[in-house]
Amino acid sequence: MNIRQIETFFWAARLGSFAKAAQRLNATQSAVSMRIQEVESRLNTVLFDRSQRNARLTPEGAMLLPHAEEVLLAMSRLIEAASPDKHQVAGYVRLGVTENVAITWLGTMIKALKAEFPLIQIELEIGVSHVLEEKLYARALDMAVAACEMPPSKFHSTRLQSLDFRWMCSLDLEGVPDVLTPASIAQLPILSVTNEWQARGSLLRWFTDNKVHFRNVTICNTFRTTASMAIDGLGIAQLPLALFRDEVRQGRLRIVPGDPEVPPLEIMAIRPLGDDSAVYLAIEKAALEAAADH
Repeated sequence: MNIRQIETFFWAARLGSFAKAAQRLNATQSAVSMRIQEVESRLNTVLFDRSQRNARLTPEGAMLLPHAEEVLLAMSRLIEAASPDKHQVAGYVRLGVTENVAITWLGTMIKALKAEFPLIQIELEIGVSHVLEEKLYARALDMAVAACEMPPSKFHSTRLQSLDFRWMCSLDLEGVPDVLTPASIAQLPILSVTNEWQARGSLLRWFTDNKVHFRNVTICNTFRTTASMAIDGLGIAQLPLALFRDEVRQGRLRIVPGDPEVPPLEIMAIRPLGDDSAVYLAIEKAALEAAADH
């Protein structure tokens, strides 16, 4: 059994498809199938349930997948140790990023990363923190820049940035008190990118500690859409201040003080615990530098 066979097993499992694994590995689908059969023969076990449309692992395959990943990580570290030139650092990383990062400093980060480490390939997924968290647990993402608070027993988290959030609404929205309290918020039409129980970090703690429950909430999947609906007078929204200062300055949105205010949201770079590969560390470094400039 060779590294290419193990790599094929790993990517077929991670991507959930022999066809996607073939594309990822620049191989034919028949070659992928043959390599999987060779691994199964060598291990004397069935790794995938062929009765399913997708490449779904058998219980035995699921048990062996982490061991295959360890072999590939060890090989990656061996190559990195033998090739200290940073331009030789190569890898493919599925990176999840929250919208507030995507529309502020993500471009700066990717540009710097490509200039310093041209062989690192990034597949981006933009989403809300609770979705990115679920995908990290499911290994559908390799790394994330988000507001998730992941268990230190499984993930390494590096603080990148604190984001201030404020309640904002149209100047014409009626019934908004001079100061928002948890009790008054429950009576207002709320615009949000998530339900309160799907929030993460300081926002979730604020909802929980103050026993806030929305009664009239409209869920949007982006801050831009949420802000646009707030400008149209459809409700009040908790929005990142850095992204909507212009709208406040132009009078399209107004900030409503809260008592208590929501604490800043901590944005973290999150990667699997124990994986200190040069690829992940390079992404983490680029994220730290880009966040520091914003």
